[in-house]
Amino acid sequence: MAAQSPRPKSPPLTALRAFEAAGRLGGFTPAARELGVTPAAVTAHLKTLEGALGVQLFDRRHKGVALTELGARVLPDFTQAFRQLDAAVQHLRREAIPGLVRIATTADLAQLWLSPRLPGLRAQGLQVVPVPVPGPDEARNLADLALFPAPGPGHPAPLVAVAAPGFAPASRAALDPDRTLVLDGPLGDWALWAGAAGMPDFQPRGPVHGSAALALEEAANGAGVLVIARPLAEAALRQGRVTTLFGVEAASPLSLTLTPLRDPGDAAARVLAALSGR
Repeated sequence: MAAQSPRPKSPPLTALRAFEAAGRLGGFTPAARELGVTPAAVTAHLKTLEGALGVQLFDRRHKGVALTELGARVLPDFTQAFRQLDAAVQHLRREAIPGLVRIATTADLAQLWLSPRLPGLRAQGLQVVPVPVPGPDEARNLADLALFPAPGPGHPAPLVAVAAPGFAPASRAALDPDRTLVLDGPLGDWALWAGAAGMPDFQPRGPVHGSAALALEEAANGAGVLVIARPLAEAALRQGRVTTLFGVEAASPLSLTLTPLRDPGDAAARVLAALSGR
């Protein structure tokens, strides 16, 4: 058999992933969130890649970065290649562990809504894949199912205001803007809840949290009143760690939506049916 020539040495895969993520997401910081590293690490990977190739892939600007003409031309090739690689890895996992079902979701939904439902589902081979950027497109090559907030039918996600039982104000007039907690994003929309409560001019002035789990823990410890999607607070409400205020629920345009990311197969279909019915 004739000897095969060795493959040419490629730049580090981590550097190529950093380039693809930063180009697709439009910045080093969102790329760092997706990859689970720091923005400084993404910057270092890209300097390594640009130095190895002797090219510039990003223009560094005062208010961010933008792909160079060369970077924009080659980015689609890398996006397609990494999608194919991710799909191949998922194929390997399915072949190695028949019946495994992976569900992609945010860390908050995994901890606060999905985790209480998992004991009965783990026997069906369910594995949770937390992703930093919500959305089926970001999860398509990582999992079989996706669970994210989205418009349309699904598990209703009305907004409620919650507080520790001993901290709950007696009336709307007693609600102190300085003793509030703000959950960043649509699952913590104070304006929507305040409008439903007949307080359209109320402006919370409390600290802003990016994590629903942390914000809910703070509320349970008496740090303030928190507006949050009810499904995220279900377990804490059931345990009596927090209570809802004034009997007000604000209808949300979002619901917790389960989406098959590929032909689900029998195992994924069973998980999908079990979660959709809860």
